[in-house]
Amino acid sequence: MMSTSQRDWAAGFYWIGVAMALACLAFAWAGNTELLWRFEHTGFPLSWALAGGAVAAFLAFELCDVDSPRPSELADRSAQFAGDWEAVES
Repeated sequence: MMSTSQRDWAAGFYWIGVAMALACLAFAWAGNTELLWRFEHTGFPLSWALAGGAVAAFLAFELCDVDSPRPSELADRSAQFAGDWEAVES
């Protein structure tokens, strides 16, 4: 089970990643406008920086999402599947 604070952090990282990905697309599409041209046509475009931030936020979300089964639960499941398979074979 995840604690409430872990769930809040994971949700926060997820929505930060979504917002940064959308901002990246918006800057890439609007990069040829007069207003945003100076940010997109530099050595390191702003849309690339936003994309990197989105990737980092999604990675942090995955690392915070600790809702995976424990090794003992996996062993119990594999033993259960083995018993079910033997019943099917006979």
